[in-house]
Amino acid sequence: MSGRGELYPTGRTIVRALVIARWLALAWMIGIVVFDHGELRHPAVAWIAVAVTFALTATSTWLVRTRPARLVSTGFVAAEVALALGLSMIDGYVFEPGHVFGTTQSIATQWPLLAMASAGVAFGPIVAALLGLLVGPAEWIGAILNGFDVFVPRQIVSFAATSLFFAAVGYVVGRLARQLRRVEGEIADRRARDEVGRVLHDTVLQTLALVARRTATSDPDLAEAARRSDRDLRAYLFGSGSRSGDDLETRVRGEVERVRAGSTTPVTVSVLDDGCRLDPRSQDLVARAIGEAVANALEHAAASRVVVYVETDADGQVFASVDDDGVGFDVSAARSTHGIDRSIVSRIEELGGRVEIMSTPDAGTEICLWTRTDVAGSSS
Repeated sequence: MSGRGELYPTGRTIVRALVIARWLALAWMIGIVVFDHGELRHPAVAWIAVAVTFALTATSTWLVRTRPARLVSTGFVAAEVALALGLSMIDGYVFEPGHVFGTTQSIATQWPLLAMASAGVAFGPIVAALLGLLVGPAEWIGAILNGFDVFVPRQIVSFAATSLFFAAVGYVVGRLARQLRRVEGEIADRRARDEVGRVLHDTVLQTLALVARRTATSDPDLAEAARRSDRDLRAYLFGSGSRSGDDLETRVRGEVERVRAGSTTPVTVSVLDDGCRLDPRSQDLVARAIGEAVANALEHAAASRVVVYVETDADGQVFASVDDDGVGFDVSAARSTHGIDRSIVSRIEELGGRVEIMSTPDAGTEICLWTRTDVAGSSS
């Protein structure tokens, strides 16, 4: 969302909301001119201002339907800012003397506010804040046109406060717009990476895994080259990417990709990390436990798919589920090995959490883990 004419989905929503707000501000402006007609000394100028404001509002309505990106172009935003400043100045001219610091509503109404919001979306926080600082001087000119030539300290403070208020509006809206654009860009990049990953997984990665298996005995060097290429490609597609490498999602995806190397079984990973508060070592334990659960599903369950779901709760604690559609087993029966107990259960219990295993022969297995025990059990 910038002055270069780019609009992300949230940007389109913002410009549509601003169009609606312009119509509301125009209606309020017309009401002021009509009901305060007796206070006007230059009603013709007031109606000209209404006409110009209507033209800009109608233009924005047409653009939002045909070319919405033009609403954040330099030309349109500059026109709206100029209109807002102009209305702030001529307000003192069209009304009788004494109006500016009286109780009568200003014909500028909310136009400076809308203009600074548009500037924030189009130009970012700094430019919008600088433009907001101009509103106070515009109202000072309006006061001079209204007959004031000497100003008391509180009136000067009023002009300064007005400038600071609209500068703050422009800055805040600009920051929010910039953050929304960055987040939406990251989401788009991640979706593109996931799509490329799915395509390559169904083609190149499966081919490399097949080559590694079939040449393991006849051509060990080729098999090793295929495995190395498989690992490198998986690290590129599913590794840290733009992430720092220190977050929960990176750790989980890294462990899953490590244990599934050479497997053609689809593994879907969804991580909703809204602020994990576990320390790095604890996050590593969680990721390794999840990786071990995936490894068990791939090696022993004969599953056709594995689904990994991880989320953090409001306290920054972690819940995870590893679900497969494999052969399953009798949970109540004594286990012949201690892989699950040592590699999954003990790691989570070391954090003060718990593990719940739900499985039925021939009906798949789900392993759920919580990093704290004061939660109700659930399954997906």
